[in-house]
Amino acid sequence: MAGTRIADAVKPYHIDALKQIALRGGLNEFVPMSSKELGEALGVSQQSASQRILELLNDGMIARDLASRRQRVRVSAKGLEVLRREYADYQRMFEVRRRVTIVGHVVSGLGEGAFYIRQRGYREQFRGKLGYEPYEGTLNLRIQGSDAAKLQILIGEGGIPIEGFEAGGRTFGGAKCFPAAVKGVQCAVILPNRTHYSDTLEVISKEHLRDRLGLGDGDPVELDVEL
Repeated sequence: MAGTRIADAVKPYHIDALKQIALRGGLNEFVPMSSKELGEALGVSQQSASQRILELLNDGMIARDLASRRQRVRVSAKGLEVLRREYADYQRMFEVRRRVTIVGHVVSGLGEGAFYIRQRGYREQFRGKLGYEPYEGTLNLRIQGSDAAKLQILIGEGGIPIEGFEAGGRTFGGAKCFPAAVKGVQCAVILPNRTHYSDTLEVISKEHLRDRLGLGDGDPVELDVEL
């Protein structure tokens, strides 16, 4: 469950610069952006704007194309995660109450979910904290588009803690759960205690959700998640 940690100390002016690049279309492609243009958009000097571009490049939050006569930049995957976190903060402030609806599409996993769900250290906690022992496997949902920012909302919430433990000479990491429902069937979202971004959400239930709901790869699923 290891992952790459995004620096917690992203500076506010980095976010402002990323926003300006994104607003010009830099989420999807390289867009022309000189330091002078960025400075004018941010209300800072050209020298300060140039420094901010260099810092974003050094931190891997943007990419730059110098093949053309004009400097072109785009937001990288790392920069996109920073913007998603910022967006999730605004959603928590203005939109989200105690429930969030997330739409994803069913994808096949690698069978790792079943291995972890079978572990006694997890099953005992699920039984005590969720009220049931889940089916040995997870329903995996690919989350994209505007719903991707809602994953950051879950990451920022406390949830129901599932403690890590040691068994059989190996360490099993902690996680947190959120009670949820899909088409009226009770379930729970489970998030490992990791901070790197993933676009796949794992769902557990005492029932085999694919069979119960007749789901196949690519099918859309709407989750109502309690925060």
